Amino acid sequence: MFRTLTAIVLTGLLLCSCEPTQRTNPEAEKARAAARIKAQQEKAAADAEAARLAEESRKKAAAEAAAREAALKPPPAPEPSSSILLVNSTLQNYKPMQPWEKENERRAHALGVSLGNGMVLTTGNVVKAATYVELSLPDQSRTVPARVLRIDEGLNLALLSVLHEEDATLIGERVALQTGEPLKQGDTAELAGLVDGIVPVKVPMQVESFAVDTVPQLQLRVSRPIPSNHDSGAPVMKDGKLVGLSMDYDSDSMLLNVVNAEMIQRFLSSQNGEVVPVMGLQFAVLKDPVFRRYLKLEPNSGGLYISKVFPGGSAEAVGIREGDVLMAVDDMPIDNVGRCKHPLYGTLDATAVLRGHKPVGAVMNFSVSRAGQLQNFNMPLDRKVMEARIFGVDKVGVQPRYVMWGGLLFQPLTETYLNHLRSGSGGNLPLEFQKLVNDEDALRAEGITEVVALTAVVPTPATLGYDSVRFCRVEAVNGKQVKDFADFVRLLDEPAENGLVELRLNKAPFRIYLDVKAVEAVNQVLQEKGISPLRVVEHE
Repeated sequence: MFRTLTAIVLTGLLLCSCEPTQRTNPEAEKARAAARIKAQQEKAAADAEAARLAEESRKKAAAEAAAREAALKPPPAPEPSSSILLVNSTLQNYKPMQPWEKENERRAHALGVSLGNGMVLTTGNVVKAATYVELSLPDQSRTVPARVLRIDEGLNLALLSVLHEEDATLIGERVALQTGEPLKQGDTAELAGLVDGIVPVKVPMQVESFAVDTVPQLQLRVSRPIPSNHDSGAPVMKDGKLVGLSMDYDSDSMLLNVVNAEMIQRFLSSQNGEVVPVMGLQFAVLKDPVFRRYLKLEPNSGGLYISKVFPGGSAEAVGIREGDVLMAVDDMPIDNVGRCKHPLYGTLDATAVLRGHKPVGAVMNFSVSRAGQLQNFNMPLDRKVMEARIFGVDKVGVQPRYVMWGGLLFQPLTETYLNHLRSGSGGNLPLEFQKLVNDEDALRAEGITEVVALTAVVPTPATLGYDSVRFCRVEAVNGKQVKDFADFVRLLDEPAENGLVELRLNKAPFRIYLDVKAVEAVNQVLQEKGISPLRVVEHE
């Protein structure tokens, strides 16, 4: 019983000491949970913003680094076809044998490249003697008239622009090419042309040798055949720059002649006239050992014999003489067959080096052997000898001078006319004309600056008996010496005693006589029949 009471008492005490348990508040729990979620969301948002800012900073730094790197790199090279234009021309030169008429029209075309500043570079022969020139976009969607700014016949290069200022956008829309370093033997490059005006052509090639015309040209062997309808004047590119202009192509040998960047730069830097010098020297190769001993040359030495020094040239001015031997040019020795090693073009004829090594206005050093003694001459490079020659050169596209008088055709004998005669007779001239060419120095000594020739006779009442008289020099009119063409015209117009004009010639019948009234009547008929004008006595 005692145990029972004790248990009861303890149980009651335990029950009395325990406080009642409080009930859970649902709203408070929700509030605490929401606070926890909000804190987590705010932290996640802060972390995301920090990550975004870090990414933006990284991207900005990367962009700035890329911009700095791009600024250090050269701009990408333009596509060469975007620099090309089409050049079309109508060519019509005067007839040398009938200078009052023009030859039949013929069409010519080539490519041209934009150089900026409204200028287009192309080949010279496409615009020589052109009566009309035009420039077109490659797809021929736009065509405008063009004008020729300058031609260099020696380099076969021409510079064009638009004829009308309002058409300048045609060139302005093309990408301008810059010229690069000149090519040399062994270099590689790429022809960038067009076929049918619209299809781009890129042909890798390598400089293999040289071609000698009036100046050195490079010959590049192409890696594959160039299409047959490819036009000359296409740019030759290296490292995105213009290093040559294509000329003629030999499909059998797969060799392309190219005007080098050096010559292009020389042409572009010249403001007036041609840049290829003419020194007034004629050479002969020294192969005869006996002649070499006579000239006091070493048996194994080289050199070119100077067989003629033309009056009025720079060679004569500095004191070079006929009989001298040219041993070296600008420290380039000449071998026993007349060649020297050029630093850019390799081994080639010394005569090509003389015309192509430096431009007009420069100075070239000549090492000359005279009676076994070596002498040096600093030669100014010019073209003065061309002005001093009795047989000058007619300008291409300009009407030649002439007088048609009663059926007699009188013309100044020029190299242009003489070359036309040579081309029609296997390289030969009529004997009387050849003798005049050989006697140029003697004619100059007489005070003759131009040879006037009777070149053709039209049968008329005024020329009866003289039908076969031609290819002879007019030495005097009415006993007065003819010194040049202007002099001849003046003497022909002087009043004639007894109404007769006497012409003294250098071949039989040596003297011919014409009645002035008969000549005047014939002149009127000739004009009515289409020979107009009857005289052109000055160049345009």
